[in-house]
This record gives sequence, C-alpha cells and structure tokens, in this order.
Amino acid sequence: MPERVIAYCGLDCGACPAFHASEKLSMAEREKIAQKWSQDFKSDFKATDIDCVGCSIPNGVHVGYCAMCKIRACAQERKLTTCAACPDFACQELEGFLKMAPQAKENLMALRH
Repeated sequence: MPERVIAYCGLDCGACPAFHASEKLSMAEREKIAQKWSQDFKSDFKATDIDCVGCSIPNGVHVGYCAMCKIRACAQERKLTTCAACPDFACQELEGFLKMAPQAKENLMALRH
C-alpha cells in the first residue's frame, strides 16, 4: 500500500479526486472533475487543470492554486514536511484555512503527537 500523502496544510491528498485522476492518468476522470469543480467553485476548470501529485511532492505537476498558496510557500521555505512540524504551529494563515477544513486540522494534530 502506498504511503499516505498529506499536504503541508493537512489535507489528505488521497481524498482528492485530482490526485487520483493523476495517478490513473485518466482523462475521462479529469473531464468529470473539471465539470464538477467548474459548477461547485463557479470557475472555469479544464480537464488539463486536474492534474496533481500532491503539493508536498517537489517534482511533478500540481493543481494551479499550489503556485499561489501561502501555506505551501511558507512550508517549503522552512523545509517542513507538513505544518505539523512547524515551531509556529498554527500560524494565523493556517488557522484561517483550518476553520474551513476541520479534517486537515485533525490530520495535522495526529502528526504532532
């Protein structure tokens, strides 16, 4: 069984449909996800946007938001595996995100113990 991939912010990449579509190299799945995300997030996603190996994996493709994610940039600059390892856990930026993603907070808290 592959190792669990947890994003810097605590999101479980294994629960992300873009991560799975990338693993399977499935364009059909990417098209379905792009259509759903376009509706859900009121944005224009294309199948080619749905491609990600996980934000904490340095090499490979990442969903477009990774390039502007402040949490990811900070964790990379500090050379952290996740924010759980940060001496400033949980900073204001992360706390704001975790309010919207309680499962990510649980994942990080589990990593801190």
